[in-house]
Amino acid sequence: MNLWSLIAHPKLFFRQLFEQPPKFWVPLGIVLGAGWLRYTAYWIWTRNLPSIISLDILQSLSTTPGGTFLISLILIGLISWPLLSWGIYGWIIQLTTRSQCRAWQLAGWSQWPLAAAGLLLVGAAGLWPATGRVIPFSQFVAFRPEAPWLNQYLTWLSLYSQTLSSQVFIQVLFWFVLVGSLWSLWLLYWGVKTLAPQKAVFTTSLLTLWTLIWRVL
Repeated sequence: MNLWSLIAHPKLFFRQLFEQPPKFWVPLGIVLGAGWLRYTAYWIWTRNLPSIISLDILQSLSTTPGGTFLISLILIGLISWPLLSWGIYGWIIQLTTRSQCRAWQLAGWSQWPLAAAGLLLVGAAGLWPATGRVIPFSQFVAFRPEAPWLNQYLTWLSLYSQTLSSQVFIQVLFWFVLVGSLWSLWLLYWGVKTLAPQKAVFTTSLLTLWTLIWRVL
C-alpha cells in the first residue's frame, strides 16, 4: 500500500487500508498540509505587498473594543480551518455510510490531491508574485484618523482585493483547486464504494454539493 496505489488503483488502496487498524496521523498530516500549504502560497504570492495582518494592524485591533477576542478568533480560525473541513467531510461520510472512525480516515486520505495542489501553488506563487501599488494600512489610516478603525480596515481590504483580482496567480489558483477538488471527490467515491457500495453515488453527490458551498465560504 503506497501513494502510487492511491493514484492508480484507489479501490485497491482503500480495501487494503480498511483491512488494517485505523490510524489517523497520516490523514491528519495530509489535511493540515493541504490547508497550510495554501496559506504559505498566499504569503509567498503577496510578499511584495503590505501584509494584511501585520504587527501594526494587530496592535491597532487590540485597542478596539473586543479586538483581543477578534485576534484570538482569527488565529484559531487560521489553524483550525483545515480541521473543520476534515471534520465536516468525515461527518457526512459517517452519516451516510455508518462507518464510524473509517469515515474520517477516508476524508483525510482523500484530501491528498488538495495537498499536492497546495504544493504546486507554492511554486506558482514564487513564479508569479503579486504586483501593484497598495499603500500600507498605517498610511491609509493617516488620511482619515477620525474614522472608525474597523471601517477603514475593511475599506483597505476591499482595495487590496481589487489589486489582487487581476493577477495571473488567481487563474492558476482556480484551476489547481478545481482539479484538486475533482480528484479528491474521485478518491472519495472509490473510498465510499469500498465502505458502502450502495451509498457511493449518493455520498459523493452530497460531498460535491458541500465542496461547492465550502469554496464559496
